[in-house]
Amino acid sequence: MKKTILFAGLLCFSLLGSAQNATPQPIDLGDHSGLLSLLFDSKLFAPNGEVLWKPLNFSDGISANYSDDGYLHTHLDSILYFTTYGISQAVAVFSTVHYEKGVLSDCHACGVQVSVAVFDEAIGGKWNLQRFSKHFTSLGSGGENGEIALTQFGTNQWCLTLSMSWIGQGVFSEYTSYYNLDDLEKVFNYVGHEDNSGALGAETEESYSFDKSIHFITHEETDSGWWDFEIVTRGTKAAEGDDKKSVPSNTVERYHFNWDTENYMKVCE
Repeated sequence: MKKTILFAGLLCFSLLGSAQNATPQPIDLGDHSGLLSLLFDSKLFAPNGEVLWKPLNFSDGISANYSDDGYLHTHLDSILYFTTYGISQAVAVFSTVHYEKGVLSDCHACGVQVSVAVFDEAIGGKWNLQRFSKHFTSLGSGGENGEIALTQFGTNQWCLTLSMSWIGQGVFSEYTSYYNLDDLEKVFNYVGHEDNSGALGAETEESYSFDKSIHFITHEETDSGWWDFEIVTRGTKAAEGDDKKSVPSNTVERYHFNWDTENYMKVCE
C-alpha cells in the first residue's frame, strides 16, 4: 500500500514537472528566424529566410503542400498589432508556398497556405503565445498570396481580414473574409466586387458589375459588444431566370452578431 501511495505521489510530481516545463517561454517577435523555428519545429532555413520543415505526424501532414525538394517552405508574412480590454496583442501570419525547380509554382485554384499565431504582450517587450493554427486556411491563387489586414468590429473586438481576387470563366471577383481572433473562426465573408467583362469581351446588355462596401454602426451599442454594420451594394447584377439582361443592384443590408452561431446574420426587416 505504501509503495502504491509512493508511486502515485512520484507520478503526480512527474506530471506536474512536465506541465511546468511545457509552459512556453516569452517570445521575441523581432526574432523572425527564432519564431519560425519554434512554431514549425525546424532549424533549417533557405537562403531567402524561409524555414524548411516537414510535418511531425500524420495529422500535421494532411494539408502539407511539399515543394519538389521534399520540404515545406514557410515565411513570416506580417505581424499586426491591436489592443483589446487594455491588453496589447499581436497576430503573426505565415505563408507556406510551393516551388518547382526553385520557381514559385502552383495550380490556378491553389492559394498560399496560411498559418496564424496570436500573442499577448509580456514583460520586457516579449510576447506570450495564446493560440496557433497551422495551415488553417488558404488564400490567393496560382501560388500567390492575397491581402492580410486587421479590422475592428467593436470597441474590444478585432478580426483578421483576408482578401483575394479570383477569375474563372471570365468572371472576376474579389472576396473578403473576417476571422475572430479569439478563436480563429470565421464571422463573416462577402464578395466585394464582381463583373463578367472577361466572359463577354465587350459591354452588352448582359454585362454586369457591382461593388460592395462595409459600413460599421459604431454609435449604437450592442449586447454582444460587436458592432452592427451595413453592406452597401452599388451597380448591376445578372438577372435571374431566362432573362439574360443585367438588372440594377443597389441595396443596403444590415447585419447583427448572433451569439448562438457566433457569426453575423442579416437583419430581416
